[in-house]
Amino acid sequence: MKKIYTQPRIETVATTPQQILCASGGIQAQISGYNQNTGGGFIQSVIMGIVCSSLLFLGTACSTTNNPDQPKQQAELKPRTLIVTQQAVSKVTPASVVRRLPQATITDEGTTLDALWEINDAVFFRNLSRNEYHDEETDSYPDLFGTLRADKAERIASFSGDRVWCTEDDQLALIYPAPDPADFTFYESPLSAEYTISVAGQDGSLATLANKYHHIYGIASVVSVTETTANAELAEMKSLMTVCKFSFEDENVPGTSLPISSLTISVSGGYYGGTYPQEGTVYIAQSVSAWDVSVEPEWETPAAGGKPLTIDTKGVNPTEVYVALFPDVEATYSFTVISGGNTYTGTAKATLNEGEFVPATGLKLEKQP
Repeated sequence: MKKIYTQPRIETVATTPQQILCASGGIQAQISGYNQNTGGGFIQSVIMGIVCSSLLFLGTACSTTNNPDQPKQQAELKPRTLIVTQQAVSKVTPASVVRRLPQATITDEGTTLDALWEINDAVFFRNLSRNEYHDEETDSYPDLFGTLRADKAERIASFSGDRVWCTEDDQLALIYPAPDPADFTFYESPLSAEYTISVAGQDGSLATLANKYHHIYGIASVVSVTETTANAELAEMKSLMTVCKFSFEDENVPGTSLPISSLTISVSGGYYGGTYPQEGTVYIAQSVSAWDVSVEPEWETPAAGGKPLTIDTKGVNPTEVYVALFPDVEATYSFTVISGGNTYTGTAKATLNEGEFVPATGLKLEKQP
């Protein structure tokens, strides 16, 4: 099997008498040469013994001393059973909140969302350290991506997978939920990738949002390998979205929440007025920290086919809906709610930070004639 990153052989450069002894073919040649002088009696024998002992010591030192500047040999790239351990960190960013949203199962705690990984939750991985690999033994190009699964139901979980092609120091992108392979593109120079996420098709339920629209990202670093196993460490995964909980009231009937048959959201005014991005693109690379990764919404004007984001509750008609939105700064949002066959409209201005939970409840709307 072809090796990747195999280090060149390190040759010893002899600069001292001791190094010359080590580099010139071993101790035995030097002792044999010395033994060719047969005169000298006891003193020479003593000197010979001292020299022999010294040379043996030097030979041992030459063979066992480690050079701290010597690069370590890179392990062979091969399929391994990978275990990723998620590390709890306390990194604070401008967008940090009391509890970010790094997990798959989400429950509403009023002002925050509590979150847990569930056993077997699937996380997509892609090796960011290489574009492709040719396995000479099978004359094939094995996949450098696949699925890892959560090993336990906790806030800080571990993940594992079999036949993960990796070696020490590789960087693995971890993405939840898994993108469609058709929406994942890898570039060779520089090594980087992009994938597309969608907010279209939401039904307003927290369960659907958690499983399909709660987009998070992280990078796992492979810290050690054996012939068959690998261990990696994963810092806290980053939420790329903002989760909002909406409820609405008729401004003329305060205190009564409207049952929501459907909700449409758009941005008011400006070039994109009346539309909302249905998709966004995430750009990633080995050299880019997970905390520096964000989603770039793909806007379209009405003339280019842009449209609002529609939340269809599919006949449930709840009084509260949960919506994953792209982060934005000081945007003015327009809302249209269909409730009981009536139409209600209104606007609100907000800054939405990534990873935040925003309870936007009791928003006042005007009933349309």
